[in-house]
Amino acid sequence: MPAFRTIAARLLLCCICLTATGAASPATRIYLDQVAPLAYGDNGDCKGLLCELMAEMARRADRRVVMTPLPLIRLRVSLSNDRDGLGTLWRLPALEGDYKWWFKLLDARFYMVAAAGTRHDISSVAAARHLRVGVILGSPAELMARNAGFDNIQVSTSPESIAKKLALGRIDVWIGTPRVLRAVYQRMGQDQAPLRIGQEIMGLGLYLASGHGFSPQEAQRWHAALEAMKKDGSYAAILLKYPDSLQ
Repeated sequence: MPAFRTIAARLLLCCICLTATGAASPATRIYLDQVAPLAYGDNGDCKGLLCELMAEMARRADRRVVMTPLPLIRLRVSLSNDRDGLGTLWRLPALEGDYKWWFKLLDARFYMVAAAGTRHDISSVAAARHLRVGVILGSPAELMARNAGFDNIQVSTSPESIAKKLALGRIDVWIGTPRVLRAVYQRMGQDQAPLRIGQEIMGLGLYLASGHGFSPQEAQRWHAALEAMKKDGSYAAILLKYPDSLQ
């Protein structure tokens, strides 16, 4: 009987050790704003500014991740339904109570732009209010346009389609950020964006956010990783690869 108890105790201890060392922690799901150059899929890989930024943060936080670029409306739904997931969201008053906003990842400014050579007055929102305005569906630009009182808003699912509409004269104004505008025209083979820049509509912060059940201690781990990147210059180096200008 004592020998049997010894064997049983050893087997139990072995099972405990296997449980402690063999069970890897699950990967953190991260939902990213699917618009180039922020985040986009490329043959199954996550590419873009946010993919690079979050991958480096994950390495420093010692976390495995699964990164998924999504259109903003789907991103918001996925994040709301995932207790343990993280996402990148533009911090807007309309969304303030829906998520936990842990810390800012970057800033962006949204401008009205028109095709070069056109004469549309984009010097102010009041002057441009009755023009045909192109925005990405569910984006901050769409909310800005509606809040500003534009009365002819045309939504598209991609920035490329907006650029084509602008070139064809099917819209008069595009509301977007220089980083996104620049990337669109480069993908279309144009080093210089053929645009006139008008009034700035608004500046916004892009935040790392989650549903309300996410662990504050885990969020702090990610924040510490970002702060370390800022101190050693790796954060600035990633942003410099994706210029926030049209020049």
